[in-house]
Amino acid sequence: MIKTIRLTSLLFAAAILFGTASCNKYEDGPSLSLRTKKARLVNTWELTESVDGSADISDFSRGITLTIEKDDKFNYGGETPQGFKATGSGTWEFNSDKTVLILSIEGQVIPDKWTITRLKNDELWLKKTQSNGTEAIQKFKGLD
Repeated sequence: MIKTIRLTSLLFAAAILFGTASCNKYEDGPSLSLRTKKARLVNTWELTESVDGSADISDFSRGITLTIEKDDKFNYGGETPQGFKATGSGTWEFNSDKTVLILSIEGQVIPDKWTITRLKNDELWLKKTQSNGTEAIQKFKGLD
């Protein structure tokens, strides 16, 4: 009886260990979360790092926030230290396997598609390949 319990416990532990290793959807993690992807995404996010191609443009984008709402709507806004003001809104959705965040901004015909590389309760990292072939990266910290 004790051997059966030990064997069952060992198999259960192995299943958890190997199961979580293969469940990592995002290249920068996390490998396991008890919250759904939507629950982790719904937040007010502050832009902390922004890279356009090889240029770090973080100093020019500080002060911008992105609010993802539960009802599939979002808005962004703020003012950078240089006085640039940004505002907008629209709808958001995941792609089928929840690895891409699709932002349909009001007034734009083509939605922005960002690959999610990290999605935690307090961190959101996004990247996309731009039309000129360079990569844009944006990193956010959660405020809620």
